[in-house]
Amino acid sequence: MTKHREIEELIQKCLDREITVDENITLQLHLSQCPDCRAFYNELESVEHSIINLTQLVPNHNFNSRVLAKIKVKSFASWVKIAVGAGIAWLCSTLVLIFSGLGSDIFGRVLTSTPSVVRFVDKVQFIVATLGRTLSPIARNQFNPVMALVMLGISIGMFFLFGKFIGKRETVWTT
Repeated sequence: MTKHREIEELIQKCLDREITVDENITLQLHLSQCPDCRAFYNELESVEHSIINLTQLVPNHNFNSRVLAKIKVKSFASWVKIAVGAGIAWLCSTLVLIFSGLGSDIFGRVLTSTPSVVRFVDKVQFIVATLGRTLSPIARNQFNPVMALVMLGISIGMFFLFGKFIGKRETVWTT
């Protein structure tokens, strides 16, 4: 059995073209005497020839664009535009709700309609009030409303620049 394992290794070396002259003589002698090993060698050799003779298929240069057109995939740029639009809408609506009394009125009506929501809101209000009492001395001494507006402007500017950067990259991704 160990002799056949050695012969299998020699067959593999022969097919890989890494066999020495002495090993080749040993292999050919054994193959002439052993029909099982000869059948194994012939089978591996036919598989190797089949693999070598496979036809290589290369798609046309516009294959990707034709497939994407048939499945109607939206480009990455359209999703970026949707995300930027949704982000701006979210930011605007959040700012309107924060700086107008409309937000507290809407939340007051919606949140008090279900008892479990009322309990949850009471817990959140307690936590916010506790944090407010804890952080208010720090905020009174260090909070600068001008700095808050400057940071908001910088955030919007960075959001805009990021959108422009993604817009430039879209030409690289879609071609």
